[in-house]
Amino acid sequence: MRELKGIVPATATPFGKDGTFDPQAMRRIVRHQVDAGVHGLYICGGTGEGLLMTVEEHKEALETVLDEVAGRAAVIAHIGAFRTDETVALARHAGEAGADAIAALPPAYFYRPDEEGLVRYYAEVADASDLRLLIYNIPARTGIAMTESLFERLLGLDSIVGMKDSSGDIFALGHFLTIGDDPVIFEGEDTVLLPAMLAGAHGGIGATYNIMPQLFVRLWDTLQAKDIDAAAVMQQRINEVIRALLVVDTFGGVKQTMSWMGLECGHPRTPNRPLTEAETATLRRSLEGAGFFELP
Repeated sequence: MRELKGIVPATATPFGKDGTFDPQAMRRIVRHQVDAGVHGLYICGGTGEGLLMTVEEHKEALETVLDEVAGRAAVIAHIGAFRTDETVALARHAGEAGADAIAALPPAYFYRPDEEGLVRYYAEVADASDLRLLIYNIPARTGIAMTESLFERLLGLDSIVGMKDSSGDIFALGHFLTIGDDPVIFEGEDTVLLPAMLAGAHGGIGATYNIMPQLFVRLWDTLQAKDIDAAAVMQQRINEVIRALLVVDTFGGVKQTMSWMGLECGHPRTPNRPLTEAETATLRRSLEGAGFFELP
């Protein structure tokens, strides 16, 4: 199994004109990201619209990615679903297919499991596969915030090795890193990747890595060379592009930008939506103003 660290795009899932999963487009996206030097791929997460995909689509997407990657980068399969039995089924499949690790959101959104319920949920998922399991902490979306006591309990479960933390709270991240035996923590908020890694994060998993994987890899490489000043310049450049992207909805904005890069993704799945013509024009002007299309 490959080491869990570095730059890991939360890879977008492409859909064809008929709205179904497009495996050939997925292969093009994977090749682009691996060729950019990323260290792993995070499949069917929030950016990958995994919660809007069927179990069979999840399986096909993961198998397609694993075949295309062919061992050149780690593959983390996000398996979180609204129903625990679907999460368990996807965990088993990920192990059989040959993924390097799995990750799962808590089953929240309407039901709000307490700490005991969350421990039981993650224990059931961990029991379904021998793969390393990452918790996914994104309280702005789930309404459930990870606590130090809960994280400590979860790290005591077999297979759980750490967390993708999209809270953006660097202070809390620093505390999480002191719990257990060197937990693996990925920063999930793209705009604070550098401070998170300076605090000890093992890398990042992010949506905007889809549109500028080379720049994120350069940030990683620069930091590994201990040139913090240059890394800060990279983060600032990244944030300028992110600020330009955020003039529109992120899901539609990322997919539209990828299509301009020659990586056609189709439309986001409902209830997400594609950009309007006016929004598309606004995004184009915003990205041009940020110098996005001059990036290597």
